[in-house]
Amino acid sequence: MVVMRCTLEEISEIIGISRTTIYKVIRNKGVVSDKTREKVEQALEKYHYVENKNARNLAMNRQYTIGYVGFRSRSSAYFSPEVRKGLDRAIREFGDDGLNILISEFDVHNPMQQMAAVDQMLREGVRSFVLAFSDTKVIRQILEKLKKLKCLVVLLSRDLQENTGNHYVGVDYYQSGVLAAELLGKMLPQGGSIFVPVTEEYLTNRDIQHRLNAFLTKMQEFPSCEVLPVVHGLTEEEEIRREVKGAIAKNKDLAGIFDLTYRLDVVADVLREEGREDLRLTGFDLYPEIMEDVQDSLIDGPHRTRCAPPSAGMPSARCAASLRCRPSPRPNRSPCPTQRWMPSTSAFPSCTIPRKPRSAMCSAGTLWPLP
Repeated sequence: MVVMRCTLEEISEIIGISRTTIYKVIRNKGVVSDKTREKVEQALEKYHYVENKNARNLAMNRQYTIGYVGFRSRSSAYFSPEVRKGLDRAIREFGDDGLNILISEFDVHNPMQQMAAVDQMLREGVRSFVLAFSDTKVIRQILEKLKKLKCLVVLLSRDLQENTGNHYVGVDYYQSGVLAAELLGKMLPQGGSIFVPVTEEYLTNRDIQHRLNAFLTKMQEFPSCEVLPVVHGLTEEEEIRREVKGAIAKNKDLAGIFDLTYRLDVVADVLREEGREDLRLTGFDLYPEIMEDVQDSLIDGPHRTRCAPPSAGMPSARCAASLRCRPSPRPNRSPCPTQRWMPSTSAFPSCTIPRKPRSAMCSAGTLWPLP
């Protein structure tokens, strides 16, 4: 069946009522007689009228741009894809209201790239930002600059203790460490030793420090459990495998593992290979690679401490959008909702984000490379 869909102009001509009056009915504003209102509503339904919000926003200069600048980490490889899924959802929800998102990602070990990305977005006219940072010194410099420019900022995943003027979407990392200790302690009433492997990012990542410190403090309430000396500096898969196998071989009373390498999939695979599915394994974040191990009870407690996949970026974008994102000019560009990837090959030579081709399509709209 062919559905006849008419524009507002066509409906106006068909029913003999001005567009101004029809707008009053649609917006529920102004004075319109009940008879006229009923006639308009019937026509809108009959001809399947759908308001073109993009055109309306463009005409009203209501095109909002949010800049997202986040990090890529080898030890948390799932983080970036999950954030982008959330940003996709934000575009689908707010795109018709004029929302556009510029996206840039930097290597977690090169935080100055975040500063460069923010500067480039500022030159583009962006005044609303969602930032996931890795270095507190760099983010303080960025926030000071954005504060002077009166920019709106939402911090994602990590917060600053002195952060009083910006918004934050994330979790209490110290409390997450406490919960991990409670979980292992209650799962091991018989006691035993606990192995704790930690990523090399511990030295620069305050969140990991908070989780570990909280875990070690809370475990003191379970005297039958002994936490083995923490093994730091693990990043490569082979390093993690070697240390986990070593802990199993050296500690006959090993009863549990608290993973802070953020590679639960690797640790679980080692337990399977070694025939030690009996060990209690807990860690952080729920991502696709470990779902089978969770269902098989090989992983006992993956704490979903970030936003539930696939919405890791959704709450932050929603927050920024709902806080009256400031419009930025978009001359000679389509009014469709977009995500645009900041180029990495020129401004950030050490980045590995691929340059997106012009007019490439994704679920969020058109991906535009910056000039």
